[in-house]
Amino acid sequence: MEFTGPHARKRNWLLVTVVLRAVQLPCIAFMIGAVINGPITNGSVGGTVAGAVGFLVRVLFTQATFHFRIRLALELGDAVVHDLRKALFEHLQRMPMSFYNRTKLGRIISRFTSDTAEVRTGVQDVLFVSLVGGGQMLVSAAFMLWCDPLLFSVMMAMAPILWFINRYFRTKLSECYRDMQESFSRVTSTLAESVNGVRVTQGFARQDVNAELF
Repeated sequence: MEFTGPHARKRNWLLVTVVLRAVQLPCIAFMIGAVINGPITNGSVGGTVAGAVGFLVRVLFTQATFHFRIRLALELGDAVVHDLRKALFEHLQRMPMSFYNRTKLGRIISRFTSDTAEVRTGVQDVLFVSLVGGGQMLVSAAFMLWCDPLLFSVMMAMAPILWFINRYFRTKLSECYRDMQESFSRVTSTLAESVNGVRVTQGFARQDVNAELF
């Protein structure tokens, strides 16, 4: 969020589209039910046509919102990663030589490439998609509570179970994902050192050993 500060205007417009998106989708589902239970059930042709036109207009508005939400998220993610890599590079220029003696080149490369790319994914997809999903849940819950309190009570009774299941698997997946990123960092480090030191590797006839390590 600190790195989105210089791009506050774009971030704020993105938050506006997130709120709109969170409200629009449950409203579309509610509108379908209202048209079916209203003019279609009563056999009103004029009401059905009006409902269909209104539904079309709302769908077009929803798609336009979706377009700008995706576009702003992509632009913001790229801007954040650009600033983050610039800050990392400036930080590396201030590090003492002892840091480079004990830190493998491949790990530094991995931080600049794969790790910052994951930050981009977090900004572009995870953060704002989660906000949209959370908003949809709240709006849908409000509609459900208004339409059918009993059904809402059943869903709320299931919520703690789903929360515990989600938390259990999310913890496991997070651990696996961290191991995957660490493994990718080791692969990048091994590859970078093998390329830079290929003459040394050949001089000591360690091609097979290094290939096995890779």
